[in-house]
Amino acid sequence: MTNMSGRLYHVVFVLFSVGLAPAVAGALVSPPAPRFPGVATSVAINRADGRVAVLQGATLSIYSAIGAEAPSAAFEIPGSDPAVLEFRGNQVLYATHGVNNMPVVLVAVSVEGRERLAWPNPGISDLFPTEASRLTLDGKGVYGFLPLDPPARAFFGLPNEIPLGAGVAATYRFAGEKLLARGSEAFAAVVALSPDDMVLALRGGGLMRYRSPGGVAWKREGRGGDWRVADVDPSAGLVVTIDGQGAAVGTDLEKGEPRWRCTTAGTPIRDAQTMLDGRLLTLTGGDERTVTELDPATGRPSGTQLVDLCEREGLSKVLAELLAKAQSLSALVSVATPGGSAWLIRGPDGWYLVPRR
Repeated sequence: MTNMSGRLYHVVFVLFSVGLAPAVAGALVSPPAPRFPGVATSVAINRADGRVAVLQGATLSIYSAIGAEAPSAAFEIPGSDPAVLEFRGNQVLYATHGVNNMPVVLVAVSVEGRERLAWPNPGISDLFPTEASRLTLDGKGVYGFLPLDPPARAFFGLPNEIPLGAGVAATYRFAGEKLLARGSEAFAAVVALSPDDMVLALRGGGLMRYRSPGGVAWKREGRGGDWRVADVDPSAGLVVTIDGQGAAVGTDLEKGEPRWRCTTAGTPIRDAQTMLDGRLLTLTGGDERTVTELDPATGRPSGTQLVDLCEREGLSKVLAELLAKAQSLSALVSVATPGGSAWLIRGPDGWYLVPRR
């Protein structure tokens, strides 16, 4: 582990893409107004406590809950075309453009608007963090994944026994400005729960949890192609991956033991995420994509489906436009409201709340 310090700069990058539509049953009622209007509005939900970060224009607002009438804090974001990406712990990650002559900058700020880190950041390194780096799930740092090459070996101080081309999982802790990196030719991807606690997808299939200090907490072998981490839900103690056959696989976060495996009628699953009630939302399909709510214990559709909820609310067209080019489930979020669980979905003119009542 190495102590790193450096001067922080400013700014960020943009995210989601959504598009046009497969046919969904026409709405019979007039659609509601967006909960958070604006063509360029971006939203991030704090999964641990339900707080909401909303970026409209150049203003980043923090709401205590999805139903809060007014924000608890708001501050201005520099640059142009900003977008909020994540809300973890007490930190919000946003992206912006054209600050300090840099085309794209990522910035982690506290909910009070205090900057924690901005990158690219030569004060730390030209190698890490990168545009693909994200907040650790506890919000106490950032993490990323990169290939091992000679500059990376020298910067991270990794031993020569690790071959070039191996995967490097790196984290940066805000407190103390500490850098941690681990490298192995078995590593394929990483999600960091904290700066000292990583879940790693392995080449050829499988998962591993690595803590520092302590080392490997558990390792789960896989078969038939690489696994991709789709979701890590600490509150449910669950890691969801997409395996080499396009199935969603649930693994116990503490023990590494398998919980379930879900497939969908011969169509590979593109993405999956856990819902507040323990069910699983999957994105499948090629040109016509479909979202399905599953009971992971049986692998079968469960409860009133999102497509039906949107039809009831007059939002069928909004959902269809979202799904047409969706590559992930980032624009569909399971949220809690005073009236029960709901969906927050991104439309062409803002974000809509779809209750489950």
